[in-house]
Amino acid sequence: MEKITFKGTPSGKQFYEEVKQQVNQYFTDHKICPHANNEMRLKGLLFIACWMVTWAMVIVWKDYFVLAVLMGVAHFTTHLLIAFNIAHDANHGALFKSRRLNHVFGYFMELIGCNKQLWVIAHNQEHHTFINIHEHDNNVDGYKMLRFTPKDTWRSHHRFQHYYAGILYALSTLNYATLRDFKLLARHIKLKKLKPDLPYLAGFLFFKLFYYTYLFAIPIMIFKVSFWIVLTYFLIGHMVNGLALVFVFLTGHLTEDAHYPDVADGEVADNWAVHVVKTTSDYSPNSRWLHWLAGSLNLHVAHHLFPKICHVHYKHITPIIKRVALKHGVAYKPAPTFGYAIASHFKLLKQLGRDEVVA
Repeated sequence: MEKITFKGTPSGKQFYEEVKQQVNQYFTDHKICPHANNEMRLKGLLFIACWMVTWAMVIVWKDYFVLAVLMGVAHFTTHLLIAFNIAHDANHGALFKSRRLNHVFGYFMELIGCNKQLWVIAHNQEHHTFINIHEHDNNVDGYKMLRFTPKDTWRSHHRFQHYYAGILYALSTLNYATLRDFKLLARHIKLKKLKPDLPYLAGFLFFKLFYYTYLFAIPIMIFKVSFWIVLTYFLIGHMVNGLALVFVFLTGHLTEDAHYPDVADGEVADNWAVHVVKTTSDYSPNSRWLHWLAGSLNLHVAHHLFPKICHVHYKHITPIIKRVALKHGVAYKPAPTFGYAIASHFKLLKQLGRDEVVA
């Protein structure tokens, strides 16, 4: 795999230095910590409590198929709320000052069937560093089924990808919980990004078994919940979570005005910070619901520039980023609403599905 470096210009360096200085000054002036605050602690306790209560309510209502399934689906939505708001921040080192606590809370990522360490490599190291760069950012790898970049080889079925993409998206978290982690494990070993020792492999298998034990074995074998109740909410819950997960993340990078950096001799012309702003966009910047439920990932530029800052602060530092970007002529392009961003994503899929769209 080609090594990528970011070159940049003096103005790009000035942008990054100034935006870092002003964001740091914000925390200094307000005498606050960039990690979790009381709002974050409240959210964390609430979502974890909902995770436990909804699991228990499936058992309480096991004799009522519809109610049990609805509560099971509600339980699955808590997986995603915890992933967005707790595990994601923890795995970026943004939740606590303590590295150990971040490490521990990062394991909540296993609730969506996703191995913590594999997520860190694929998301933190690959995606965050090489946004929208072909063969380096795993988020733009459509595995031949979808064409996310003009550099992907066009195939005849891509003409219809804007029709069938939603089905694949709905299966994404189910894929995490079944096949994807095993494929990523083999890939990262091959690329020497991971050296799995015995403790890692034991942990990998433990959490996979834990996932299916607490979702299937314990309710069915110990509490006599119907297998069909569990299977029904398991599949519906994964479809709901899959769509939500993909739309929240992909709409931050892959819309009609998506930027795909040119790489010449392993070098990107922009420095890393300018690259981030060019390849990333916000959506629904004033939505309180997305701030609360989606871990403020609608303010995606702030997240990528400052991944070690807890997401509850994004709404305060985003105006700073926008102001400094405009000052230095760096294009900042927010979408007005989440729905607009989703529609724009499907328009991009339609554009890339045409065989004449090439790099």
